[in-house]
Amino acid sequence: MKSKGFTLIELMIVVAIIGVLSAVAIPLYTSYTNRAKRVEAEEQLMTVATSEEDYFNNYRKYVKEDGSTNVLSKYYGAELGGSGTNKNYVIEVTTTNSDSQYEAKAYVCFKHRGSECNSGTYDVLCTISSSNRNSVCKDKN
Repeated sequence: MKSKGFTLIELMIVVAIIGVLSAVAIPLYTSYTNRAKRVEAEEQLMTVATSEEDYFNNYRKYVKEDGSTNVLSKYYGAELGGSGTNKNYVIEVTTTNSDSQYEAKAYVCFKHRGSECNSGTYDVLCTISSSNRNSVCKDKN
């Protein structure tokens, strides 16, 4: 007599195969999403740099973006992340020397979003400035 269905051994083999595939796929997916979050923050950092240079060409000074001015986000379309957003980064812009130089820092968080992502909880820090227009990123560790 022939019975229908799967044996316990066949089911255990399927479970083992799924376990091996999961062990490989989950870390790769996590790495991919973390890389995408970092690239998104770098892209917005470059937008901030372009906006700062445009602002400087018009007004002969750089703008400090501290949350009260909103010039870069309102008039130039830069997404600075932070509270009220669902972004995995926060961009802070500071000026020095009577607004003749700027430095923008993007704090990239892999596990936190919005207001939870800040200078104390970041995983990667990307920096760009008026003296160095190339984005430089460093891991927190």
